This record gives sequence, C-alpha cells and structure tokens, in this order.
Amino acid sequence: MNILKKIFRKPKIAIGSANFSRREIVSIHQFSKLAMTFWLGGSWMVALVMFPMLFRTLDQITASDLVGQILNIMAYIGIVCLIIALVEVIINHKLALIQTKRFWYIISMGFILIINNFAVFPVIYKIRQKLSLVAHQVISVQNNIFDFWHSLSSILFILSCIIGVFYLIEM
Repeated sequence: MNILKKIFRKPKIAIGSANFSRREIVSIHQFSKLAMTFWLGGSWMVALVMFPMLFRTLDQITASDLVGQILNIMAYIGIVCLIIALVEVIINHKLALIQTKRFWYIISMGFILIINNFAVFPVIYKIRQKLSLVAHQVISVQNNIFDFWHSLSSILFILSCIIGVFYLIEM
C-alpha cells in the first residue's frame, strides 16, 4: 500500500501565493532517465554479450545479418530516447539549456548515432553485399575497406555509449 502512495503522490506546486496539486506517476526527469538507461543498458548488453555470442555460435554471414538488424533497432530506440531526454532538458532548463552538460551529451550522442546509422551502416551494408558476391581474391582487397568502415562504426557505437554513461552520471 505504501508503494501505491509513493507512485501516486501529490506533489505541491507553488505558483505565486496559491498552492496547486496534481497527480504524477512518473516525472519527465524520471521517464527520461529510465528511457536513457534502457537504451544504454541495451546497447552495452548487445555489444558485450549478444554480439560475441552470435559470432561464436552462428556462421559469420548469419551473425552479421542479425547484428545489423539489432543495431538498426537499437539506433531507432536511441533516437526516441534521445528525443525524450532532450524534451526533459528543455523543460527543466529552458533558456539555460545550452549551458548544461546534459544538453551537449544529448546532442553529441544524437549526432554520433545519426552519422553511424544513416551514413556508416549503409556503406558497411554495400561493402558486405559486394564481398558476398565476388571471388576470394577480390575479397582480400575489399576486406581492408570493410574493416575500416566496420571499425569506425564500432568506435562510434562505443563512444556514444560512453557519452551516455556520462549523461546518466550527470543526471
């Protein structure tokens, strides 16, 4: 019963001399923190647990296809979570928005996520398609290009996750 009282608490809001009360289940700050934790936790989980497991248990082509699909889904979840976080920062900081570290973390993560998902991933996909269609001698030449783009994408993914940890610490 005490848990229900905490969830459906009536925070007092002082506006001028009048006190208003409203029912609040989860504040925008709590919702934002929950969304960002969900996305970042999921990102770390897939990067550190699922991807290595997929590549150990499946052939490389199948594992790569699954990883690509998972990363695409995680990118869209990340975009939604970053929008929620941005709305929360705008509501709470209004005109001082640009001066907060959290705003710049959100902008950085969003920029990295969009570049990685809409610029780097398509290049990786095209190179993978070429690699699967050509002979082994061409694969060895193209493999260096694929490795570069794949490494860049991995670095951007990890960088976004690290910035997300800083964001959560800042909250």
